[in-house]
Amino acid sequence: MARFGDILHGGEITADDVELLQEKLLFDRHPKRDRMIRFFVMLLLSAVIATYGVVSDSVASVIGAMIVAPMMTPIMAVSLSVVSGDGRNIVRSLLIVAAGTAAVVGSAYVLAVVLVGTVQIAGNSQITARTSPRLIDLIIAVASGAAGAFATGREDVSDALPGVAIAVSLVPPLSVVGICLSAGAFRDALGAFLLFLTNFLAIVIAGLVVFAIMGYGGTALHLEGKKAKRWAIAVIVIATLVIIVPLGITSYRVTAEQILQQQTLEEAGAWLEGTQYEVVSVEADGRQVQVIIAGEGDLPPFEDLLSNLRGRAGDMTVDLKVVPERNIEGQTGS
Repeated sequence: MARFGDILHGGEITADDVELLQEKLLFDRHPKRDRMIRFFVMLLLSAVIATYGVVSDSVASVIGAMIVAPMMTPIMAVSLSVVSGDGRNIVRSLLIVAAGTAAVVGSAYVLAVVLVGTVQIAGNSQITARTSPRLIDLIIAVASGAAGAFATGREDVSDALPGVAIAVSLVPPLSVVGICLSAGAFRDALGAFLLFLTNFLAIVIAGLVVFAIMGYGGTALHLEGKKAKRWAIAVIVIATLVIIVPLGITSYRVTAEQILQQQTLEEAGAWLEGTQYEVVSVEADGRQVQVIIAGEGDLPPFEDLLSNLRGRAGDMTVDLKVVPERNIEGQTGS
């Protein structure tokens, strides 16, 4: 009876399959210099597209940057190297990811400085969407990592990689980091970097799980021998801990903020019941919540809302913004 991994791969993994995947992902294969040049040229071009796409709030440009960006290659190389017990390529691939990260952030910073006076942080949907990681971002990253590993592990579905690149956000949040740093918005920059880090870690762990299930790790270790097996076990344990701890912290924070946001939305809606006001938006950042309402007339006592929230969600800071509602009517006919 065929193993699930063989079914997933479309056949048993052979030494040739392992070599083919390593040739596709690892940067220690010849020609090394050409691989690095291709990677950084495409990465810098994607950084330019992403930065100006974010600044102009252009969804199409940001999607284009995702397609061009080659960041998935070294990240998938990390996953493959972990399951193969290849410590040298784990370090090499991580250094390439780190260098690429610095290059994108630095490029975005310089490009944003050139645009001084035109970069608006507030109100730009491409920026605000990437400064507060959500649980759904984590789920997308995990699915994208699994899809990326599956696509690179099978030649007959490698055409799906551009779709995977669009699904997960890697270069755009790094561009947002550079843009926010140039504007002095350090908190937003940290939030965007947290989104990138969450995506990176989720892709790595999902990718190594899929590679392991498909059988790449087992075949690679069989070729290397017992010493590599012991090294691989140690590397996998350490890498899993390194990945899971920050990923768990991020997931907990995102989930806690979403729960707090929902609780505040419900309590604010009940507090405004019977008035001419309605809740426009609720945003949670840690234990600080901003509530925006719109309408006209008298408001219920603010202390009532605070008391209800305190009883339901504990201590928190609530920033209430009231937007006057304006109705403008006109007639197009004569």
